[in-house]
Amino acid sequence: MNLTIHKSATAALVTGARPLHRFSLLTALTAAIVVSGGPAPVAGDGTAAANAGRAVDLAVGHTIKLIAVPGAAQGESRQVEVHLWYPADQRLSDLPKSVYSSRLYGVPLIPAKWDPLSWRVEGELAREGATIDPNRTPFPVIVFSHGSLNDPIDYAHTLERIAAAGFVVAAPSHVNNTQDDVRIDYVNSQAGFRLVPCNDGRPWPVECSATTVPRSMRDRVRDISYVLDLLPNWFGDRVDVSRAGVLGHSRGTVTALAAAGGSSVWGIQPEPRVKAIMGLAIGAPAITFNANVADITVPTLLVSGKLDNTSRQEVSEAAFEQMEKSDEKAFVSIENATHRSFDATYCDQTRAAGAIAQSNSRAILDRHTLRGIVTAPTSGRAMDYCPFATFAEPTDIRPLVSSLLLAAGLPDFSITANTVPSTGLNTNEVKEGVKELAVAFFDTVLKRVGNDGAHFTRYLAPKWLNKHLPMVDRAKAVAGDDAICPPGQEVACGD
Repeated sequence: MNLTIHKSATAALVTGARPLHRFSLLTALTAAIVVSGGPAPVAGDGTAAANAGRAVDLAVGHTIKLIAVPGAAQGESRQVEVHLWYPADQRLSDLPKSVYSSRLYGVPLIPAKWDPLSWRVEGELAREGATIDPNRTPFPVIVFSHGSLNDPIDYAHTLERIAAAGFVVAAPSHVNNTQDDVRIDYVNSQAGFRLVPCNDGRPWPVECSATTVPRSMRDRVRDISYVLDLLPNWFGDRVDVSRAGVLGHSRGTVTALAAAGGSSVWGIQPEPRVKAIMGLAIGAPAITFNANVADITVPTLLVSGKLDNTSRQEVSEAAFEQMEKSDEKAFVSIENATHRSFDATYCDQTRAAGAIAQSNSRAILDRHTLRGIVTAPTSGRAMDYCPFATFAEPTDIRPLVSSLLLAAGLPDFSITANTVPSTGLNTNEVKEGVKELAVAFFDTVLKRVGNDGAHFTRYLAPKWLNKHLPMVDRAKAVAGDDAICPPGQEVACGD
C-alpha cells in the first residue's frame, strides 16, 4: 500500500530531528551561501542570500567538453557540449568564477545588422577549469538531462550545489532539442539565409531544432551513454561510472525513464550503468508513457510542481504507480511550483538579457532570450518565480517586459515587490530544495563511501519532508523488504 501524507498547517523546522548524514535538510535550510554579484552583463542574484542555501561542503570546478555523437538522422554528426561540475581541489583562490552563456555568445552576426548575443550569468559556486579533488575516494556520477528546448546552463546553479555535495555532474546539450537550436533557427529566419550553422551540420534551410520525438529520445539516451563512456578519459580514476544516476527535467525526466527502462516504441535499450533516476516535472503523457515505465527496477524519485500546466503532477503520480517493479521509489509534490520553477538560472538570464536588450535595439538574441522567458504560455513566466530585484536592479527592465507582454497579446503584469513572485515560491528556494532532495536520494542509492546504510526513504519519507522542506505539498514513498522504515514516517514498507 502506498501511503500519502499532506502538508500540515504549520511547516516549522524541527531542530531536534536526526541529520541526513552530513547533508542535513535542516542545516541546508538554515545556512546561507554568500553570492557575489558580477558586473553587467553578468547576472548574479545576490538579492536573497538567506534563501540561496547552505554552506558549501566541497569546492566546485566547472569545465566544458565538446564531443561528436551520431544522431538518429543518417550522416548526422551532432556536436554536443558537455558541462561538467565536480568536487575540486580546494586551492581555488586564483581561479575565476564560472560564467555561463549561450554557445552563441559573441558569435558575429555578419553580414546582418545585429550585434552578437552578450548576456552572461555568473556561477554561484563553480570555479572555471579547477582540477578535480585528488584526495578523496572516486566520486559517483549524475548525468543531467535538460528539458525540451532547454540548455544545461539553465540549471547551472542547482547542479553546482549537487556537485558540492560530492558528485561529478555531467550535463550534455541534447543537440537538435536545445534553446540554442531555437536561437539559431530564429536568427536565420530573420536574416532569410543561413547566418549561423546548425550544431549538427545539417544544411540550410533545415531547421536546427527540427526533430521528431522518437529521434530526440534516441539521441538523448545515446548522449548519456557517450558521456558515461568518456568520463573516465576526462577524470581518470577520480570518477566511478559504476555508480551512475540520471537526473532530468521535463523531457529530461522522460530521458531518465527511457535510460532506466528502455522503450519498445522508440527502439531504446536500457543503459545498464544507470543505477538510479530522479525526475523533475515529468514530460507530457503522450511522451512519458512511450518509455517502458513499468519495466523500471532502479530506485526512482519523481518531483512535480503543483502549479505545472505543461505536465500536470497527475502524470508524475501515474508514472509512480506504474513502476510496480521498483520497490524503492518516492513521489514529491512541490507546492506553488510551475514547470519552469526548476530552471535555476532563468531569473539571472532575465536580468542580464533584459538590461542589454533594453539599451540596445540591435541585440536581437538578447531580446529573444528575454521574450522567451517572460511570455511563456503555459510553463510559467519569470514573474511567477523570480524576485523583484530581477526586474528592477541594477536596471529597471519593467518597461521592456511590459512591451513584450503586450506584443505577445498577453495582459500586462504589474511588477512590484508585492506581486512577484506571483506564486509566492522563489526560484532560490526551489533550486536549494531540489539540491537537498537530489543529495538525499543519490547519496544513499549510489552508496557513496561513508554511507551508514540507511535507506533513502528515511529522509525522503513524507513525514520527514513535510517537517523539513516547507515547499513540499505532499509525498508518497515505497520501500523494499530491507529498508529501514522507522515508525511514524508514513512509508509503505515491504513485509
